[in-house]
Amino acid sequence: MIQARFTRTLVASALMLTGFCGIAKAQTLVPGDQVLPKDTYMYFSIPSVERMKTGFANSSTGMLWADPAFDDFKAEINSAFSSEMEEGLAEVQEALGLSLEELLSIPQGEVCFALSATSGNKMGAVIIMDYGSNESAINGLLEKAVGALSQVPDLEQADTTINGTDVTMFKITNEISTKTPLAKEFGWFLKDGRMVASNSSAVLDAILANWEGSSDASLKANSVFAYVMEKCQSDSEKDMVVAYVDPIGMVNKLVQTGSLGEAGLGAGMALGFLPTLGLSQMKAIGSVGQFDVDGFEAVSRSFIYTDQPPMGAMRIFMLDEVAAAPPSWVKEGASMYASTKWKIADAYDAIESLVDMFQGPGTLATLVDQMASQEPQVHIKTDVIDQMDGSMQLVSAPGDSSSGTPGDQMLFALGVRDSAAMTNLLTKLTSQPGFPGESREFQGVTLYEIDPGTGQPISFTVANNQLLIGVGGTLVEQALRNDNDVRPLAETEGYQKIAEHFQPGALAVTYTHPAAQYRSLYDLLKSGDAADNFPGMDEIFERIDFTRLPSFDVIEKYLAPAGGSWVGDENGVLMEQFSLKPAN
Repeated sequence: MIQARFTRTLVASALMLTGFCGIAKAQTLVPGDQVLPKDTYMYFSIPSVERMKTGFANSSTGMLWADPAFDDFKAEINSAFSSEMEEGLAEVQEALGLSLEELLSIPQGEVCFALSATSGNKMGAVIIMDYGSNESAINGLLEKAVGALSQVPDLEQADTTINGTDVTMFKITNEISTKTPLAKEFGWFLKDGRMVASNSSAVLDAILANWEGSSDASLKANSVFAYVMEKCQSDSEKDMVVAYVDPIGMVNKLVQTGSLGEAGLGAGMALGFLPTLGLSQMKAIGSVGQFDVDGFEAVSRSFIYTDQPPMGAMRIFMLDEVAAAPPSWVKEGASMYASTKWKIADAYDAIESLVDMFQGPGTLATLVDQMASQEPQVHIKTDVIDQMDGSMQLVSAPGDSSSGTPGDQMLFALGVRDSAAMTNLLTKLTSQPGFPGESREFQGVTLYEIDPGTGQPISFTVANNQLLIGVGGTLVEQALRNDNDVRPLAETEGYQKIAEHFQPGALAVTYTHPAAQYRSLYDLLKSGDAADNFPGMDEIFERIDFTRLPSFDVIEKYLAPAGGSWVGDENGVLMEQFSLKPAN
């Protein structure tokens, strides 16, 4: 009985979700953010599936996959999973009455998901979907859903009318409905080629009230949302994905509405500490992904909106400006470079203030002094924190294929104020009994090495006001040599093309060279000897013959450098990532 009930519910849910995935021509319909309630705490939208499909097809990734050189490998994948695919597609068609091809032909416009609240302390999740001219297909799917749901004993159909629009509603009558208001009801309506579904009739009512898109009660009229979108969008007609979340507001509203059930008490208590910790300054995070905009193949801009100036724990995350160009010891073989500068002194002060706030003045200082009196007698504040200038750089380069160990070699460089003092600290720490490594002299410094038994040795030293930590490979040695006959990364054409797009006053910069990043892994897969390096994936390697992949030269022409930068703003920080268009 329980299994049968579960099966009916599952089939009905599949029918509904399939319907919700149909998307429409939004010729006369306003965007989802103009009909959603102003108090929307989570929002994810694909403004146009048609645009996304076209954008992907025209992107380097889409063109790569369409390259005839991949036909042999695609045939290999189809052959490996053909039986499961055929069985699954047959089950879908039997349950829904539509083939996969017919289902995929439904999408024509926008789809979005949201978590919204309305007056009367009501809250609900929402799916908004435009189905355009495919109303008959959607109606067919929903009729099947209603038929299946009507067979579930714990559901009671309670259709209604809201603002002149017929709404299909189901009331949940089992015990779970008493635990949270989010599980009391659900339903949907169709209007003007758009479907809206929610687990709150109050939210459906609010959406219908905003239907024309000109209301000041919509998400678009939310000042924080509007500011975030202004920072992230350069051309809304190029948007592929839009996301927005107000994490603190969302949890707060979930508590207020009793939606968390028994967990609400603990969550409410935690929320009470947020202002003291300064975390209530976090207002929202938003992001917009676009194709073929501002001269880039793809751009992703994200904005973290916070009240200023940072208070409490928010001071821990403050950054300072960095140089756009990497130092000369970062060479052209690097596949990735990232740099930022952490205000480490302010971060420590913030942590000390928080600890002392809860435990009493001087608590952290006393604790640190006590720890320093014990072996190896290292004072965290004076010997470590005060010696760091906050600069942090990460370099990655392809590993040595002859080593038999996949993966990149990495180098972490942390800026220090006094090389001699940091060298003395390393000497003290590595002289302790039980130190698992060895040391040797190289380029006038002591280089320490530890073999963890993973094939990726760890090495570290101090030189030129940098604490250098390497994982795998010889990047530390390369940085110490700084050979003049190897071109610095900053002088390469690829890096310079990226750097010219860094924002002035950047708090962080990144650079990636995908061709260099992926070549070693790709060649390993194509060699047919990769299975031992991917435990737990034996079945995949047994089914798929990766030697049928084309040579790496085929995909290299589709890979262009990418990068990004972070910049401060009067209301937070803007993070931009972009990829150039391939030369071909």
